[in-house]
Amino acid sequence: MQERRAVNETGVAQFFGKVYGTMGIGILVTAAVTYVLGYVFQAQYFAILQSNALLRFVFTLLPFAFLLMGSSRKALANPGRAMVMFIGLAASEGFMLASVMWWFKGTTVVAALLVTAVIFGTMALVGVYGKKDISRAGGIATMLLYGAILMSFVNIFMGSAGFAMVLNYIILGVFIVLVAYDSQRLRNFYASAEAQGDVAVSSLAIQGAVMLYLDFLNLFITILQIFGVGSDNN
Repeated sequence: MQERRAVNETGVAQFFGKVYGTMGIGILVTAAVTYVLGYVFQAQYFAILQSNALLRFVFTLLPFAFLLMGSSRKALANPGRAMVMFIGLAASEGFMLASVMWWFKGTTVVAALLVTAVIFGTMALVGVYGKKDISRAGGIATMLLYGAILMSFVNIFMGSAGFAMVLNYIILGVFIVLVAYDSQRLRNFYASAEAQGDVAVSSLAIQGAVMLYLDFLNLFITILQIFGVGSDNN
C-alpha cells in the first residue's frame, strides 16, 4: 500500500511539473509580447490602436477565440493542437497588457508581479497538498466572481472609483481562493486521466496550465490595479 501511494505521489508531482512548466511558458510569452509592445514600441503600438478601432476590437476578441479553440474536442484530443492554442492565448493576452502598461510605473509592475507569485505559489501548494476539501469555497468564489464581473459593468456607467476599488479587493479574494480550488481539482482530475493513458494526462496538463495561467493573470492584473491607485501616471 505504501509503495502504491509513493508511485501515485510521484505521478502527481510529475503531472504538476508539466502543468507549471507549460504555464511558465505561457507567462513568458505574455511577458515578452507585453514588453515589446508596451515598452520597446510603445509609441508605435498606441498610435496603431488609436487609429484603428477594428484592430482594437480584434485584439479584444483574440483571447476568447484562442480559449474556445483550445477547449474544442480536437484540441482536447490533440495535446499539440492544444499547446498551439495556449501559446496563441498567451500572446494575445500580451496585446491586452501592453495597452495598459502606460498607466503603471515599472516598479509598481515588478512589485505586483512578485506579490502575485508569492500568493499564487502559496495557494497552489494549499490546493495540491492540502487535505481539506475546498470545493464549497471554490463554488462560492466562482459565484462571487460572476457577481463582481456584473457589478464591474454596472460601474462603467456609475464611474465610482471607490466602488471599483472595493470590487478589486473582492476579485482579489476570489482569485486567491480559485488558485487553491483549481489546483485541487486538477489533482483530482489527474487520477481519472492517468487511467486513460499518456495522451489524456498530457491534454489535462495543458488544460490545467491554461486554467492556472488565467488565475495568475487575473490575480496579477487585480493586484496591479490596487497597487497603482494614487501612485502612477493616472
